[in-house]
Amino acid sequence: MKKFLLSIKLSMLIIVLATIAAGIACEFLLENRWIGFIAVGIPLTALYWWQEYTKMAELDKKLKTKHKNKYR
Repeated sequence: MKKFLLSIKLSMLIIVLATIAAGIACEFLLENRWIGFIAVGIPLTALYWWQEYTKMAELDKKLKTKHKNKYR
């Protein structure tokens, strides 16, 4: 599951566009745009933050294990 979630490439532009599209669709179908904003915006933003945190943690882990000086 972790590999699948990391394989989805998200950017904030995609999240904003998807949230606006969901808001417009829910406004048209259910006459309440906030349902679309909440149902799409919050999970996608959480996924984006988790992906960024995971990437930074892996990068930090690699940098800590890499030794530049062999006599250290």
